[in-house]
Amino acid sequence: MNVHIKSLLSALAFSLLFYSKSFGLNLFLISILVVTLVSTLKATRSVSWVYALTYILTSIFVFINPTGFTIFVHFMALMVYVGKSISSNTSLYLTWLLGFTNLFIATIANFIQKQNAVEENTTKKETSPKLLNRLKGGFFAGVLLILFASLYKNANPVFGNLVNQINFNFISIPWVFFTFLGYVIFLNILRPLDAKEIIATDLSQKNELTSPTEIEIIGQKKQLESEHTLGSIIFIVLNFLLVFFLVTDGIYLFQKTDISNAEYSASVHEGVYALMFSIVLAIILILYFFRGNLNFYKENQQLKTLTYVWISLNILLIIFTSYKNFTYVEALGLTYKRIGVFVYLLLTLTGLITAYIKVAEIKSFIYLVRTNIATVFAFLIISAAIPWDRTITHFNLSTLENPDIHYLIDLGDTNSIQLYKYAKMKSVDYDMKISIQEKYKEYITQQSEKTWQEYTLAQLVQNDSK
Repeated sequence: MNVHIKSLLSALAFSLLFYSKSFGLNLFLISILVVTLVSTLKATRSVSWVYALTYILTSIFVFINPTGFTIFVHFMALMVYVGKSISSNTSLYLTWLLGFTNLFIATIANFIQKQNAVEENTTKKETSPKLLNRLKGGFFAGVLLILFASLYKNANPVFGNLVNQINFNFISIPWVFFTFLGYVIFLNILRPLDAKEIIATDLSQKNELTSPTEIEIIGQKKQLESEHTLGSIIFIVLNFLLVFFLVTDGIYLFQKTDISNAEYSASVHEGVYALMFSIVLAIILILYFFRGNLNFYKENQQLKTLTYVWISLNILLIIFTSYKNFTYVEALGLTYKRIGVFVYLLLTLTGLITAYIKVAEIKSFIYLVRTNIATVFAFLIISAAIPWDRTITHFNLSTLENPDIHYLIDLGDTNSIQLYKYAKMKSVDYDMKISIQEKYKEYITQQSEKTWQEYTLAQLVQNDSK
């Protein structure tokens, strides 16, 4: 089937599913359509089924838990999938960039490339006579269809009633523009941007550093000795400072005296800030000293050992900060900021592990970029699978004697039923009870007004409970 016909039919489906609609079941249906269309191009493009399934999976996450975060992750997965369908072997950061640019500018870029090719060849290719005949035939057939339908409806009351029931009120300038946008998006997906040079450049970047010759090492011996001495001194000083900080932090953490919530909160935040600075500094130093031939210098074992100690001490700092944040959550409950601290600590731990691998196995800077961006993407997908608003609400209401109801009310609408049930069972301040009831009524009203394209798991649960 012609690419333009596929794009036009897909655009009509896009308009049916999304015009004046919120996100829900429509995202799942359109993701199936996108994957099906891309799979029909397998003769010219590779199909990355892992990323295709990830893309579809994120649409299910939106169906289960339609929040701004899950929708954001879904569109990130879409761009990665589109990029992987163009080149399955490129790095994830470049894949995302390819997907992003392809969705919006592929048609313009392809048009410019074609115009340049025409100018170079000086002979412009004429439009296919078959295509012109089909376009003419379609146009005249449409005009005649409308004309004869108008005549026949006056001659036959039954036929006239059927024609009168056809409603084209949905067609408007915004609808036409929206449908055209869908056509452009699907045309971009089906006829992607040619980015062979960028892809080739990325594929040429290796994860391992190139080993120098013995002559090169001998020629740089004085410079390598100087860098080794400088690096050793810096890491010795930093290691002693970090050990001192960890000892004092441990004394503060496990002392018997009572600590106020404000002081504990400040301690957690300061620990995170210290960790951020420490990790950034560590990565910069590691990248500087192990950027080249010092990796292959036979007498670099001391610097490597000091680097491993530095990484280990930072991991210990992560453990200390995690414990403080866990204790903070245990006392005052979950919030997005406290969850964010845990996520940051996990990502930081991953960064330290990859930094260790970079030094131990003589990896390149591009290895760190590729690995850590892939890790962040994986964390986004995993995080999207968790209904955070409902999780925070459940944890705080079930574990705390005096949960912060104001905070829970300010969360997304998906926790409305939980708060409503809690307000009916527990003694809640009158003003907060009114706020909970208003939030619950607004949520139920919004869910009941959704059309089938916007359906989420909430509609299925409500229908089953009736």
